[in-house]
Amino acid sequence: MTKSDDAQNPAVDGRDEDVLSVRESSVVSERLKATTCAWCGESVAYAGVGRRPKYCSDVHRRRASELRTAQRRADRPVEEGGRTTEPQREVVERVETRTRTVVRRGPAKVRTPQTTHEWTAALYWLRLDIRAGRFGGDTAVLARALEETLGIAREEQTARPSGPPVPPKAKPARPQGSKKKRRKRR
Repeated sequence: MTKSDDAQNPAVDGRDEDVLSVRESSVVSERLKATTCAWCGESVAYAGVGRRPKYCSDVHRRRASELRTAQRRADRPVEEGGRTTEPQREVVERVETRTRTVVRRGPAKVRTPQTTHEWTAALYWLRLDIRAGRFGGDTAVLARALEETLGIAREEQTARPSGPPVPPKAKPARPQGSKKKRRKRR
């Protein structure tokens, strides 16, 4: 104690007869500010209101719950679905698939393209095959067939009327707004 402390405390002065009572009080308050997550050990802030948090997120709370549930299930007797100490047995099913392809002589069944898009794609692949040399002596036959097809397509195009396109008939205008608003307008 220092002299300034002695001056404030009347019992130290030697004048005990003047002191009727001495009251000393000290208040120590503790308030939880943070705790650690029971799953990952990270710090979890606590506002001081409500239940104290155990986990830093709902994901960790669910993982801990799943772990507790799995542990309870594993601790049950084997007859009730618990964990066994026997080695794991595996049942393996082997499936063997054999593919047999039979090639027969005769005309090939080829699906003819039906739409313009399909024809465009088929002609594109045909052009690539011809450039790659996959049709050795048959290119002359293909060229004649394509020229005949082109001639038919041109004849078909010239047979059509070449006038301006006829627009579709206009639909009557639909009334705008709700029935209530239309009644007010009348």
